[in-house]
Amino acid sequence: MAREGFTARMTIGLLGVSESGYYAWRERTPSARSLRQAWLSRIIGDIHRSSGAVFGYRRIRQELGHRYGINVSHQTVERLMGQAGLRGRSGRVGYHGPGPAGGPAGGVGGRRWIIDVDSPDHPHAVWWAAIVLDTTTHRLIAFSTGRRPTGHLIEQALDQAITQEAATPPAPDTAGELAGCSFTARAHALRRAPGSGTVGDWYEHSLTEAFWHTLRRELAHHARPEADHHGQALLDTLERLTRQP
Repeated sequence: MAREGFTARMTIGLLGVSESGYYAWRERTPSARSLRQAWLSRIIGDIHRSSGAVFGYRRIRQELGHRYGINVSHQTVERLMGQAGLRGRSGRVGYHGPGPAGGPAGGVGGRRWIIDVDSPDHPHAVWWAAIVLDTTTHRLIAFSTGRRPTGHLIEQALDQAITQEAATPPAPDTAGELAGCSFTARAHALRRAPGSGTVGDWYEHSLTEAFWHTLRRELAHHARPEADHHGQALLDTLERLTRQP
């Protein structure tokens, strides 16, 4: 009320409290409980923003325990989120293909890339793919394929993503700025992460796993024993996923 320009006397009258009680409350040192609540609310807000405004109270509670070792109840997280006006996006995390419909609404907090490398299962040949996913839109930004999981494979995918980023204006449904890059444990183990790159959290890993599930399902329609055909099918499927409306 003071920030809105109300005087102390007007505030006291509107609240129906005594003048001495009002000044005693204003000068009172915040309790340990209120300080902890404020501290916890700040962390919850940071997690919510870093998730692209996707996480609800259940996911945020899991992340509090996983990332910070903070054990609180669902009710506490839900109450603090309600007080801060924070809401999660309903539905399961998954890869929905390119476009804003699959990602967090509005691209809150800027875009962030997650890089992974894996091999879709095949009984007669092993082809590896490095992928760059935008965690805000769930879009497949770039990819590269090869016979071996090398750091060079990741570098090719990143170079392609950076080149495409430089030549493409930011989409109107995103915040425009690239907030940073994360790497899955598989990609990070190849020691090709830039100095600013970090290992992704469980949510970012879940996006990559959902993507690989989609890719394997698409490849199942092209299953043939020839190794060369499998490599071409992988390329064709990845190309299609980058253009999927």
